[in-house]
Order: sequence, then C-alpha cells, then structure tokens
Amino acid sequence: MMGLWRRFVGSCSRPVDTRPLAALRILLPLCVIFDLLRSIQLGLAGVYYRPWDAGGLSTFVGDEWALAGLGPDAGLWLVGLIIVCMALVSSGLGVRPAIVVGVLAYAQLGHLYPPGDRAIDRIIRTALLILLFSQSHRRWALGDRLLGRAPVARAAAAPQHLILWFLVLIYMAAGVSKLMQQPAWLAVSGTPVLYRVVTDPLAGAWDHMTWSRIGLPFFVASWATIIFEVGAFVLLTRWRRWFGLLGVGLHLGIGLTMHLGMFSAGMLCFYVVVLAEWWIPGLDRWRVGRAPP
Repeated sequence: MMGLWRRFVGSCSRPVDTRPLAALRILLPLCVIFDLLRSIQLGLAGVYYRPWDAGGLSTFVGDEWALAGLGPDAGLWLVGLIIVCMALVSSGLGVRPAIVVGVLAYAQLGHLYPPGDRAIDRIIRTALLILLFSQSHRRWALGDRLLGRAPVARAAAAPQHLILWFLVLIYMAAGVSKLMQQPAWLAVSGTPVLYRVVTDPLAGAWDHMTWSRIGLPFFVASWATIIFEVGAFVLLTRWRRWFGLLGVGLHLGIGLTMHLGMFSAGMLCFYVVVLAEWWIPGLDRWRVGRAPP
C-alpha cells in the first residue's frame, strides 16, 4: 500500500510542461466572454439577469439573492465584472485574484437565473478553480512580461492530473446517467435515441423529416457515444491522446448537430491538455524551424 502511495505522490509531484494548463487558462475565459457578449448582443442579458418585477425572468425577490440590495441592474453589473475578470485571466494579468472574483461573480449570476446556469458553466468554474492552484498564470502571461519575470517552464503535475480526472468524472457520469434514464441508447430497433436528440425542436439542428429514413448510422453513433463516455477512464492512461481524437470528433459533431451555446467550444478547450503530448512537441519543432540561423 505504501508503495502505491509513493507512486501516486511521485506522479503528482513530477514536473511537467506548464503550457497545456496555460493554454487552458487562456481559452476557457474566452468562451465565457464570447458567450456573455453574445447574450448582450441578442438583448437577452437584461432579460435573464433582471428580477421579474423589473421586466426580467429572475424570480429572486427581497434578500433571497446575496446582491439583491444593489438594485435590479446588479445582474448586469455582474456580467460586466465577469467579462473583465475573464479578460484578465486569459491575458495573464492578476490571474489568481481575477479567478477568485470572476468565479464568485459567475456563480452569483447562476444563482440569479438558475435555468441559465448550464452544465458547461459549472464545468468552467470548477476548472478555473483547479487552475487557481496551478502555475498556469506563469506561462504565456502578460503579468510576467510587465514585471520582467521569467516564465515558469515546468511545475508539479497534480493540477494537470486533476483536470484529466475531472474530465473522466464528467464523461462517465454522463454515460451512466444516459443508461439509467434511457436504456434505449443501446437499442437495435425502434427510433434511435440520438436521432431524437439531434432533431429535438428545442436543441437539435437537424430537420426530422430530412433524416427520418437514416437509421443505422444513428444507432451506431448512439452506441459509440455511450462507449466513449463510459470508457473515459482511458484518459488516465497512455492512450489518452488517441481517445482524445474521439472526444474532439464527438464535440465537433455536437456543435454541428445541436444548439447548445458554448458547450462544444468549452469542452474542446480541455483537449489542449488531453492532446498535449502531440501539440507541444509540434510547437517546439515549429519554433526551432523559425529560429534564425
């Protein structure tokens, strides 16, 4: 048992390249920024984040919400604060304080309008809290440049392992819940569940009449989805990058067949960690090739 513990501690403390988590630190806040800006562009921010008695959809009244005393426009101020904090995190300027303030504001926005606090919002907040305890703020960071500090090239592997473990929990929970709620995901007859999903009038992008005669590909894709999600423990093995290619394909497919906001983009951000063993050496070779003789 002690041998296993020592191996675990050694794996977590092993120094790894900081660029994968730095890339994740840059990309995740950008998803949040563009998502909020899109809600502002569509005129929805003032609807979602105002109380119902001020023309919005939030049902919080009185002191039920922590920031209710700031008035009916408190939610809109939170949106602006989140955008500023996410911009700071992505640019690498005051990253750790910006993560703390930004995640708290982001969570309060979710409390203000719970139906709009999607799974991807909670996933991003959790990932940002993991990054808070990493050295991602010391690589590709504006703060280092302004302060004249040398970037941190390598740091303990524990936060990177935790991100991978987090992905395993997300996918396996999704796969198990699908099977418990709808065992027909593995059916070989009837209407494929995935067909019903991608043609759902609320979230699907495909017309049900156009695709109604294509059965087998939907059955195969349904089975493949369950196998991928339940088999997500492969992300903890040496085969993670090959498994990651399937994940990239899955989320690109979701993005093309469903209207789920920033879900696909947000999940694809995590693959800079999953596929790091490929793109980091490729980036190094490219930089060497561009170096002056």
